[in-house]
Amino acid sequence: MTDLNFDLNELLSSANAYDNKGAHQALLGMMNRKEVINVKFFTDKQSYPCAWIESKGVAGFKYQLKSESFKGLLKYLAKGEVTDFDTDPMNVETQSNPQEDFQLNILKMFIEGGWKIQYVPLFRESNGYVSANLPLYKGKIFFRVERTNELLDYLRENNQTI
Repeated sequence: MTDLNFDLNELLSSANAYDNKGAHQALLGMMNRKEVINVKFFTDKQSYPCAWIESKGVAGFKYQLKSESFKGLLKYLAKGEVTDFDTDPMNVETQSNPQEDFQLNILKMFIEGGWKIQYVPLFRESNGYVSANLPLYKGKIFFRVERTNELLDYLRENNQTI
């Protein structure tokens, strides 16, 4: 009988590491091919701020964000500019407050910045969410946030047509 020594902790910890470098390379490839990209923002189970990236030619994948990668992605979507905006894609920080809704914060950032957001009329939404999109030069950003009285008041106060 052979004596096998298995280290399950090492096996499980390496299985949970997300290949954000591969996701970054895939995103750069899409940008270099000048693809139109659709983006949705969310927080993953490990509390990392993320973007769901997809196009007609590439199936959706998760890309963990930090400030530089968010700015580079937005620069591409808004202006079509391609730069290698993230020198270390594996070095990503979790959100400081995991209870915050990352997608809602991004939506509010665009509203307060004066960006033109298109909303699905509320009478068409029967599932308790507010759906919207931000059309840009090289893609769209989609939002689907929980419909609350606070959110509706915020949208009305900021002259958003819903």
